[in-house]
Amino acid sequence: MITSINDRDDLSFTARDGMGRLINWPRNNPGVPADWQKGIDYFEGEVRDLALHDETEAFDAIRFALCGMGGHYTSLEIGFIDRLARAAVIGLRALSDGAEPFAPTDTD
Repeated sequence: MITSINDRDDLSFTARDGMGRLINWPRNNPGVPADWQKGIDYFEGEVRDLALHDETEAFDAIRFALCGMGGHYTSLEIGFIDRLARAAVIGLRALSDGAEPFAPTDTD
């Protein structure tokens, strides 16, 4: 069991392929209704915990997960996107109240 999420490799929904490339979203999801909550937990649990350690890694986890979904929209994706959309609205609210915009660090 992972006790600390420090980078995208620590997320339960990522994996490495045979060539070591990071797969940013589960492939071949069966689309079962129970995956809705799993998608929510990916965002509200794992991505949130990653953001507490490294906001840029969390930013990358979100954007590459969305890219990795590749047009799939099973309950897993919809649960994740639902929570992402809610967080985005909170972020927009905070920005309108004067919060500092997020700027990812340059990791290249």
